[in-house]
Amino acid sequence: MSGKPTGKLPSLSIRGMRVKDIGFAARCTAGEGWGSENRATLEGFFLNDPEGCLLAEEAGQPAGICIATFYGTSGFIGELIVHPEKRGRGVGAALLNHAMLYLKARGAETIYLDGVVKAVQLYERNRFHKVCRSWRYSGHLAGKPGSHVRRKAESDLEQVIALDRFSFGADRGFFLRRRLIQFPELSYVLQEGDRVSGYISGRSGKDWVSAGPWVVEGTVESPVELLQAFALEAGDRPISIGILGANQLACDLVGSLGFTPRADSPCRMASGRSDDLGASPKFFAVGSAAKG
Repeated sequence: MSGKPTGKLPSLSIRGMRVKDIGFAARCTAGEGWGSENRATLEGFFLNDPEGCLLAEEAGQPAGICIATFYGTSGFIGELIVHPEKRGRGVGAALLNHAMLYLKARGAETIYLDGVVKAVQLYERNRFHKVCRSWRYSGHLAGKPGSHVRRKAESDLEQVIALDRFSFGADRGFFLRRRLIQFPELSYVLQEGDRVSGYISGRSGKDWVSAGPWVVEGTVESPVELLQAFALEAGDRPISIGILGANQLACDLVGSLGFTPRADSPCRMASGRSDDLGASPKFFAVGSAAKG
């Protein structure tokens, strides 16, 4: 499908990105003020699946981007951005349609995304329905070491990936390994005996810290210990956390700690056979808006 012109816009073609296109993609995310979706993040998507990193070109000039992440029977769409000069001409809808076709061709039965409020109608016109709010909480938290919490090690990855797969509903091993390599100081596990019963990861910039994924088994009595240990590295920087509204326990927990949700938080939306990706009560925080 890459490189083919679209029917309604004959001068528009969509293809998989090449290395040289990552700079344009990074300028797109920066233009939207998405500080966490920087070049390093986009490079991760490219390393995972370059054909799923879509670039729209109009008359040979870059017009927009979209990332389609394949998770077996599921897929996730994110980073859908049209260059300001190219908006209002159907480029976004063409990118969305191409991403959906790509994921379905690979075998995805259900496709998910976190849709910004202003784009919800676009997604609904393309057969997506609302699942719940995908809240973006922010706040400050005093760090505190946990009695059973320690830094995540490479040797923990097998257990962490298994726990994440069970709670999230798909294999995110590539992204979990990359997150540990990039931000080892923001990676913690909760250990009970010789077993990992929870973990939290994150990423950071000069003046921000983002927590997630954050996953705990149902037997864990104090999930907050992972977040408190994570906060030790945040210092004075505000922490942002993405939590699905379906997990009321997680929402209530961070609310009790003084975190507040943004009014413009996106909606988790789905198209297909089920709504269960990330729906487990063990799944406390999403990894990112672009990949769930």
